[in-house]
Amino acid sequence: MHGWQAMATGTAVAVATISLLVLLWQRPKRDAEVLFAVVSGSMALSLMSPWMHGAPTWMLWAVAIGGSATCNGFWLVSRALFRGDGGVSRLHVGIAAGVALLIAAYRIASLGARGDASPWASALDSLLTLASSTLLVLSFLEAVRGWSSSLPRSERRLRAGFMATFASCVLSATLVGALPAIAGARAGVIAACVIAIVLFTHVALRHRRRMPLAPPAPVAVPEEACTPDAESPTPRTRPALTLEDTRLAAALQHQLEVLQVYREPELKVLDLAERLRVPEHRLSRLVTQALGEKNFNQLINRHRIAYACRRLANPDGEASILDISGDAGFASLGPFNRAFKAAMDCTPTAYRAACRTQAVEADADDADIALQSAPH
Repeated sequence: MHGWQAMATGTAVAVATISLLVLLWQRPKRDAEVLFAVVSGSMALSLMSPWMHGAPTWMLWAVAIGGSATCNGFWLVSRALFRGDGGVSRLHVGIAAGVALLIAAYRIASLGARGDASPWASALDSLLTLASSTLLVLSFLEAVRGWSSSLPRSERRLRAGFMATFASCVLSATLVGALPAIAGARAGVIAACVIAIVLFTHVALRHRRRMPLAPPAPVAVPEEACTPDAESPTPRTRPALTLEDTRLAAALQHQLEVLQVYREPELKVLDLAERLRVPEHRLSRLVTQALGEKNFNQLINRHRIAYACRRLANPDGEASILDISGDAGFASLGPFNRAFKAAMDCTPTAYRAACRTQAVEADADDADIALQSAPH
């Protein structure tokens, strides 16, 4: 690797390393920032692999293992970015760790290889290609999930920018490796893609700090749910989901998060059961027993309040409280105010004022930093 490609790769390593240091310095850290710090360090190590020829074995192993949290780690970043803190569970981390083991095993199997790849390396390469491709698609789909014209314009711009940047980089890296005529420029193209993804992700993380996602479950847990004699099952006592219940839960989640049926003011459990083609009692049982909700109305109100929080948190939003309550699915302002106060412990007006104050303070901090860093 010589010339402009070596320069591009060196620049990408520097950008990824600076990203890691900036995120480590950041206080306090959100889930997406912690995860992207890991990804930044891993990308820097992965880019350094071509320069490791002749290095000690321990260093080769360190680079092989340390550079194994790239596409799999970025999948976790995209989940945290578009689902908020709590959007990444132990299961997701376990899946990403499994792919990291595949990457590390493939690179270790390839160390010192001469000529044709070993059968083990070829098998690992095929399995790794399938796993990585799946995670890349899932990363892209995270920005599509929950897309709606009712989202704030800045949020729609963020999601569109994420999809455009991510898709362009993935397609560029794929095509340059598949077309022999330009295969020689692969290292430089990958370096440029890394720089683009790192820079855009920092823009996205900064946006998310200014406009955090509303919590997915803003309704407070009733005190009686923590007592041994509570009628509602706690997470420890909920029955395991059957295969049919799992499918029904996935269909219900699609109705709520993608189709946003909770925005229909007159929505009843019977209406949703008919759309899902299941008996009403079965859907009610899934909601109360398997999902642990008090009742169907509580489930719907949680999503309505979360939607209202996103609208109220938009500093550029001009819609009135009445309009937002109607868009969220409440038939009138009174029930909306009572439900919002019970869930968020403040009125919608106070919540909007607090979010705007926070946005103004963030802009002031950014301005102060710009002035301090400007040359005198």
